[in-house]
Amino acid sequence: MDIRCRKTNCKYNDRLTCTAEGILVSPKIVCKAYSGVEGKGRDYSKNLFEAPTPNFAGYRHTKKLSLKCEAKCLFNRDGNCIANGITVNDLDDTAKCITFAKP
Repeated sequence: MDIRCRKTNCKYNDRLTCTAEGILVSPKIVCKAYSGVEGKGRDYSKNLFEAPTPNFAGYRHTKKLSLKCEAKCLFNRDGNCIANGITVNDLDDTAKCITFAKP
């Protein structure tokens, strides 16, 4: 599973890849693992593809990652996310799962 995050000011963000050991997506599709650190880095959430292009971390092997979901989402199976990967982005100044799909 590939976990990408555009919230570059999160303490778990390593070059747009999430390094948290566990993620919980709330019923309002908010990433509960998000923990902002002031001055950590530039936020690419609003416009990811502007120059200069950000340096992306490689694929992170996430076999041990706990990815839980409380949202009514197509990828939610008994509280676990079954998507091949998720992306967290800044929507309305919160860290939201934009992989969310209505069932």
